[in-house]
Amino acid sequence: MRILSVRAAVLAALVVALVTPALAGAETLAEIKRRSFFEACAHPDALPYSSQNSNPQGFQLDLARLLADDLAVGLRVDWIVYTRFSQRTNCDALLGAIVQDNGKGPRGTQLSIPYAGSGWVLVLPKDAPAVARFEDVRGDKGIGVQYSSWAHYILDTRKLKTRQYANDLEIMDALSRGEISAAAVVNTYAGWYVHLQPNDGVKLASGYTPESDLRWNVALGLRNADQPLVDAVNDILWRRMADGSIKAIFDRYGVPYYPPFKTEGASKPGAAKTDEGAK
Repeated sequence: MRILSVRAAVLAALVVALVTPALAGAETLAEIKRRSFFEACAHPDALPYSSQNSNPQGFQLDLARLLADDLAVGLRVDWIVYTRFSQRTNCDALLGAIVQDNGKGPRGTQLSIPYAGSGWVLVLPKDAPAVARFEDVRGDKGIGVQYSSWAHYILDTRKLKTRQYANDLEIMDALSRGEISAAAVVNTYAGWYVHLQPNDGVKLASGYTPESDLRWNVALGLRNADQPLVDAVNDILWRRMADGSIKAIFDRYGVPYYPPFKTEGASKPGAAKTDEGAK
């Protein structure tokens, strides 16, 4: 069955087709302080993650700017469409590295502590009764999923009726048109869609949190970082999670914010490496 064969690349259709970034060019904390800027890699057109020409510029860039401010340096962005192009840049960080089951991130990076959890959420028609599980969805039209995604596989193993689409936007549009009874969509895209179209007839299921087999944690992937840089970044992330600053960034884009999940089952997306716009 093809859906089983693609487990190792389950998030590829979302945002990722990572090729290992090279280490050359990224700098230590002392060098970042000396040159007075922190350099991040980001996609130029991938809201709600990042955007070169929009205002606001995306939650990942807002986070990078917060980090740079706390380091008392400026922010410079290297715009890349494909994550593998980071090796052509001097960027210090990939902004959305998925924490794998072994606690590691993309090869060639050192992970910060996780700053958020992410995963597939349950989306319903706005007039649908409240439900807290995919198994409780009412209606016989099926649950919209991205074809061959991990969510597709999980719901299939639960013997739930699904309908397959090419991407999350198609799923949300189909739900809005009444083609499906519910949807399994990554929280970033689901929240952003509702934020932009609050009257479009869909809602995120109230009280639903991504289940253990449908979620993962996200960190910064620091390139060629020395321990003082890792420690400084981790300290900032701890403080900004504690004071609500990171949640407030997500809130500006309508994206549900989940504090990092406990490690068990938190990185089911297999070999996917980044949760960001660069492909």
